[in-house]
Amino acid sequence: MNKHLTFLAACTTLLLATATGSAAAQGPDTGTPVGSSTIKPIAISANGQFGAQGWEECFHGTACLFQNSDGNTYSPGWVWKVPSCGRIWNLDSSTTNRTSSLWNRAGSPLQVFDGSNGSGYLTTYGAFGPATNLPGSWNDKISSVYAPC
Repeated sequence: MNKHLTFLAACTTLLLATATGSAAAQGPDTGTPVGSSTIKPIAISANGQFGAQGWEECFHGTACLFQNSDGNTYSPGWVWKVPSCGRIWNLDSSTTNRTSSLWNRAGSPLQVFDGSNGSGYLTTYGAFGPATNLPGSWNDKISSVYAPC
C-alpha cells in the first residue's frame, strides 16, 4: 500500500511541476541568458519546384524559422535553425526581419523578439509545438530568439 501512495505522490508532484513550467513559459523568461550570438541562414533549394515545402528541414529537437509562410522555401529560401538553448540568438543582419513561419520542435519554449539581443518581446512558442505561420502583425518582424534551457 505504501508503494502505491509513494508512486501516486510522485506522479502528482511531476504533474504539478509540469503545469507550473507550462504557466511560466507564457511570458518572457526571467533567467539570465549566457550571451548573444548570430544565427546564419541556411539556403534551401527547392530543386526548381515553386513552393516546395521546407518543413522537412526542421528535425526533431530543433527550432526553425522560415523565410516564407507554410515553411515554403521557394527557390531558394532561407531557414534559421536555433543551435542551442540558454543563449539569445540574433538573426543574421542581412536576413533579419524576414521570418514568416516557424516550427519549434525543440524541448524548450522559443521566445521571439522584434529587436536584437532579446529586446521587444513578441510571444513564446511552446516546446514541441505545431508548425505555424506568424500572425500578420508579427510577419517579417523577428530579429532575435531565446530558448531557455
